[in-house]
Amino acid sequence: MAGRYLKHILLFFLYASVIVGAAEESVEDTDNPLDYKEEDYAKLCGIDYGSYWTVSKVREKKTGKIYALKTFTPGPGGYGHAAKEINALEQLDHKNVIKMIANSLGARSKEDPIHIVLEHMPCDLDAALRSHPETKENIRKILYQLLSGVAHIHSKKLAHRDINTRNILIDPTDMSVKICDFGFCCEGENEETFLGESMDGYRRDISHITDLVGCFYLGESFPRWIFFRKFNVGEIESFAKAKENGVILNNTLGKLYIETEDVVSDNGLSLFLKLLVSEGTGGCTAAEEAMKHPFFDGVRELGPLPKEPKQRLLLG
Repeated sequence: MAGRYLKHILLFFLYASVIVGAAEESVEDTDNPLDYKEEDYAKLCGIDYGSYWTVSKVREKKTGKIYALKTFTPGPGGYGHAAKEINALEQLDHKNVIKMIANSLGARSKEDPIHIVLEHMPCDLDAALRSHPETKENIRKILYQLLSGVAHIHSKKLAHRDINTRNILIDPTDMSVKICDFGFCCEGENEETFLGESMDGYRRDISHITDLVGCFYLGESFPRWIFFRKFNVGEIESFAKAKENGVILNNTLGKLYIETEDVVSDNGLSLFLKLLVSEGTGGCTAAEEAMKHPFFDGVRELGPLPKEPKQRLLLG
């Protein structure tokens, strides 16, 4: 009797160890990306393409999980973008930055393409704004997540340098956001000439976010280059200071501000001005500071986007 009881105990622990081992094996460890093996995945369909890469939807055969497979074309251009993306993603770990599951950088022949397996998201922000009307009602939530992701990138002394609606992935069911495509990523302090003006990577990221804010609420009549050519940091800071004292200056920026009052709340306009000033001052903490703005307080400060933003002659 005692022997049978002991046998049952041994079987129980053996069975339990098998379950625990299987569970540990199935845990997705994105802190240590795996080596990519083509035979581990089944291609389902194409998703997107760029100058140096294509993205496909794939299923991992072992787990059935859905991922995105990014394949970089052989050659200096493709390899350069792949190396930058892998280097960046190995340093980043944030809920608003896409995670890398596996890559083939260190396990391939010299002439082979480079593959990166990434988290899969339903669509990018560009598609969501066109196909999911509810996205426009959650712009504040989307902007906050975008700033949060950029703040994390900047905290690692990196800059994305290509933030736009196609490189912001989103799940329309819960409005979760993830920044992707790090092929242009570099050290944040690296200077470059952009639209005739020298700026570092931090400032360029903030300028792209400012552009998105303007387009979200002012429509396509808000081209970024107008601000670079028409306003300098001193003018923007003077306007912001006058606004704090209840005075709207009678200049081009003042006219633009008055035009936007029926579209954006005071807090929204205040955030917009803060981002514009941040464009000029740069710095790796600008995104983090913007997240503290009252615009992102719990009370909804801004209504949904107008269905057809009115056209504005900003140069008049």
